[in-house]
Amino acid sequence: GEESKWDVYFKFDGSSSSVPVSGLDNGEEEQQGHEQRHTRTPTQWKTEDQPGSRAIKELQGLPPTGDTHRHINWYTAACNDSKELTPIQLKAFVMFLTRAADRGMVPMYDLMNHHNGLINTRLQVDEEGGMSVIAATAIEANEPIYNTYSRGGGESTVDVFNTYGFVEDYPQLWRWSDVDMIVKAEDPNHAFGRYVGPDENSGIDAEGRAFEPNSHHYELLVISPTLAALHPTKALVHILGNGRRTIDEWKVEINNHHATLRKSHVNAMHDSALAVLSELPTTIKEDENTILPNERRLFEKVKKKGRVDQSKADTIQAIEYRLAFKKALKLAVDVARREQFYLDSEEL
Repeated sequence: GEESKWDVYFKFDGSSSSVPVSGLDNGEEEQQGHEQRHTRTPTQWKTEDQPGSRAIKELQGLPPTGDTHRHINWYTAACNDSKELTPIQLKAFVMFLTRAADRGMVPMYDLMNHHNGLINTRLQVDEEGGMSVIAATAIEANEPIYNTYSRGGGESTVDVFNTYGFVEDYPQLWRWSDVDMIVKAEDPNHAFGRYVGPDENSGIDAEGRAFEPNSHHYELLVISPTLAALHPTKALVHILGNGRRTIDEWKVEINNHHATLRKSHVNAMHDSALAVLSELPTTIKEDENTILPNERRLFEKVKKKGRVDQSKADTIQAIEYRLAFKKALKLAVDVARREQFYLDSEEL
């Protein structure tokens, strides 16, 4: 409680306060007219069998649908005898889930925010369990200090949203599957066939090194609203959380990557993204121009009366996320149509 020497620290922690939405900082939020809300992780949303569980439905079946309560379900079963968490237990759980390092809660380190595009630190751990945050670039006075929550492409933008409750800023790594891809993914070697080396051996470059896919499912690395890489390799995404690239550097890397990516696999990804978009009940235009502004207006209307509608806030959060996912799917379609890829035997 308040007698604890950690009380001030816990109150200062950002996991229980209003935070900007959609990965924007406070200034950007105010400039774009977005309201500041108490955003929660999906694991805190009401489940589908509870009254007012609209947020999960507003995902429209997109990932992480069906997996939103994975964290809390595991913790409740493994650590709380499957009993519902008390408010203080839930607060502690969410604080640890969203802020703790691998070695537990670390004051000051826990307060660093995630940004793989602007990351300016690296982590150093010693044999005794100590942990140091070291500047990876020159950091000016008043410049934010950024960490990463998803290093090297191991976690996607879907995973970041599901665990931390926000859509990360660029670069983003979107991942999904369809029935055909789920069947193919049962073969761990299937994804290596996406790439071709200079000697035309599948997945082998000129030096005999294998192109290793970052994911065996459909995956899109988004650098900007118009720049993205289809089916990135581990080598291409390794820099995420480990360093930075300029837009021009990304363009060169992505062009080289697409030159080794088989057109037949690109076509399959194009068709999957297009199919997902066509099956969703609302379009990008409807979400962006009508549904989301209306939900925000209703939230503000209630807020002006002195009440915060948390269910509405969760719903807005879900709609913002699905809109970002839809835009990524649309970008995958656009990139597949306009970029140059390797024409393999299935296309000749």
